[in-house]
Amino acid sequence: MTQSDPTKRDIRVLIVEDDADLRLMVATFLSSEDMAVVEAASARDMWRRLDEDDIDFMLLDVNLPDADGIELLGTLRGRSEVPVIMITAYDTPMDRIRGLEIGADDYIGKPFELRELLARMRSVLRRYAPAPTPKESGGILGFGQWTLDLTRRRLADAADREITLTSGEFDLLRCLAQSANIPLSRDQLMDLTRSRDWTPYDRSIDVLIGRLRKKIETNPNTPELIKTVRGIGYVLAAPVSRLD
Repeated sequence: MTQSDPTKRDIRVLIVEDDADLRLMVATFLSSEDMAVVEAASARDMWRRLDEDDIDFMLLDVNLPDADGIELLGTLRGRSEVPVIMITAYDTPMDRIRGLEIGADDYIGKPFELRELLARMRSVLRRYAPAPTPKESGGILGFGQWTLDLTRRRLADAADREITLTSGEFDLLRCLAQSANIPLSRDQLMDLTRSRDWTPYDRSIDVLIGRLRKKIETNPNTPELIKTVRGIGYVLAAPVSRLD
């Protein structure tokens, strides 16, 4: 195993699924792929497992007997950025959008092929792996009250308080900052951030933009920094300076 391939390292996966047969099938398969598996049949079990175990990845059923999986995810995102793939029997666009907006990394509908599940998990793991930053892409950018350190992958406000960003959020903000005041289409942003490998949903860029606005805009409903350009995509509408 090498550190350059995050999908080959040992990871501990928490499967939160009340269907015992499905849970066993997935657990057996992932164990055969050299993953450590922890199981939970309910929301209560999930929280207990999270307290007891060091979890690297979660598979979370949307419909649990004691809680709504999407609401659980919202609570989870307040305390952890652990990668999560939602499992659902009702794979509708609105369900996917709702889950992605809250912080799901991907969705898979029942029934599913185990190899497809594994491929999606590996794609998410690649997204979370720290990517080496080319020297020419490093440095520190400043815009508004924000400082974006491209080498350390860190966003801080004027008081140097760090703002937690997911890997996808950081890459998207980096692309916008490096092309400040130049509108970029969704396709361009997907290509630049490699998000075509991350999720099959066309709304993924819109979801990430919404999450970024909540973190850096004074009023996300009337954004002053990340603006929508009708018919094109998005633009970072602010002067950007190099601070290094």
